[in-house]
Parts: sequence; C-alpha cells; structure tokens
Amino acid sequence: MRWAPSGDLLALGTAKGALLIFNQKTGKKKEASGRHKRRIVCGDWNENDTLAYASEDRQITICRADGETIDQVKVKCRPQSVSFGGKQNAQGSIVSVNMEGRTILLYNLLEKDNALELAFQARYGNIVSYRWFGDGYIMAGFSSGFVVVISTHMHEIGREQYCAKFHDDQLRDIAHCPVTNRVACCGDKCVKLIDMDDWKEISAHVLDKEASTLDSLAWADDGKILSVSSRSGCLYTFVIRSGNEGNFAGRLDPHSVVAGALRPLPAHGMVALVVTLVTLLLSGACWHLEVGVSDLLRALLGASEIA
Repeated sequence: MRWAPSGDLLALGTAKGALLIFNQKTGKKKEASGRHKRRIVCGDWNENDTLAYASEDRQITICRADGETIDQVKVKCRPQSVSFGGKQNAQGSIVSVNMEGRTILLYNLLEKDNALELAFQARYGNIVSYRWFGDGYIMAGFSSGFVVVISTHMHEIGREQYCAKFHDDQLRDIAHCPVTNRVACCGDKCVKLIDMDDWKEISAHVLDKEASTLDSLAWADDGKILSVSSRSGCLYTFVIRSGNEGNFAGRLDPHSVVAGALRPLPAHGMVALVVTLVTLLLSGACWHLEVGVSDLLRALLGASEIA
C-alpha cells in the first residue's frame, strides 16, 4: 500500500497479483491494467503520479495514475523494494529495484535500453535498505552493519563514495532526512544518528529488551521526530533535541514527552482484556433486557429449558 506524493492517490496491491488505485478526490477506484500471476510485494510513486510496482512473479510494472501500463519489465531476481530516483534535473526518471538483496537494478524511463545493475562487495552482506539522496546518489544499508554511498552518474558508476560500519552484528533499516542532512540507522537494538556532512555518528540510543528485533525507521518531514518499530510490535518515537534556535544539535532525546513505546499486550493481558469486555457486554445486555445472565446465555447458545 502506497500513497502518491500528492496525497490524492492510493495504490493497493493484492495477494492475487492485482493492483487497485483509489482516487481520494473522486472517491473512485480503478484496477491497473498490468496483471501479475503472484502477490504484489512493493511499489512507489514519483512526483508525476507515475507508479512502479513489483510482484513475486519477478516482473516490474510502470503505470499512470489511471492504471494504464507504460512498461513492464521482467527481472532475474525476486524484487524486495522499488523506488524512484534520479539526478536533480530528472528526479523520478529512474526506477530502482532491490534485487533480492544482491544488487540494485536501475531502469531509466528516459533510456530504457540502458538498464544498469549496481553490485557491491560480498563482505557487506545483503542489501536490506537503500535511499536516494542529493544529485543522483544512493546510500545502501547492508545486513552486516555497513552503510555505503554510491553514485549513479555514468562517470562514477561502480565507484564507492563512502563506506563505514555502524552496527556490529546487523543493520535493519536506514532513513534519510534531506531537511537536516542526517541519516538514521537501526540494528543491534540500537538507533544511531549520522551527520552526512562528515559522516560521523552524532548520537546513539540502546532500546530496552522489549524492543526485540528493530524493523524500520521513519522521519517526520521537518526532521524533528524519528520513529522506529520492532518486530515484537513496539513503536518508539524520539524527538530530535535541538540546540540553538534553528540549529539542530541532532541528538536523540529519549526523555521527551513524545518519546516512549507503544507495546503490544502479552498473551495473558489479551485474555484478561477479552474476558473483561465480554463480561461488560453481557452485564449491559442483561440490564437492558431485564433478564438473568444464564437466560441470556441460553438464548445466545440456542439452548432451551428442560421442563
């Protein structure tokens, strides 16, 4: 499921390979003409309301906002994520695909015969997440904890611009904030902030044991709030501490009012909640109908009194 940047269009992929586009303004929905044989796994919009989406059948479809197919491409690996990028003078002109964590495919909509594939050193591990930034640059986060920056400019293709290891065991996600020019990464039950001016770590915070395996990161548009989720269902939200007025110190503030965690109920807590709700509902129904609990249960269960 993915919203277009305009906020008017919502794309929803199904397990059967169909893709639906909902128009919030008109209240109408339309099925995209590009059908797939298997589940839709990822997708992305560009600023021109062009949608690219991928399926487990190893096909990428590019379509317009009305669902009409512009192009369909067969790839050799199962796509893990799709995103639009490009140089500053042609933003959103390149469809990039995470090819099963092995490489990043670049498919230029303006030069469809010149598809490129970015490969990385084996010691980095699998590509778990990547982000476009600046004038045609990509930062990629790898399972072994490395963050690597690479250019998509033809005279720099295949040349790493920067590489550093920020997590000892495993990196789970990276998120870029263009407003503050900072990157957040998570892994090892730890969230870190990196200043892209000098690529130095400026803050780190270790989350409690309930965080389990950290899963994904997201910035607020203004770069003042960072949220991180975990596979156990916890959601942590941090306010980025500021220094002088208008000047971000860029440090995680775990003690702010917003910071904290939304934790899922444990099994025994869920059972207690369900029992409490059922009891309250039965009590309210008995009072309203002026009958006893046993009589109400007999009626609900379809039982009859034996004379």
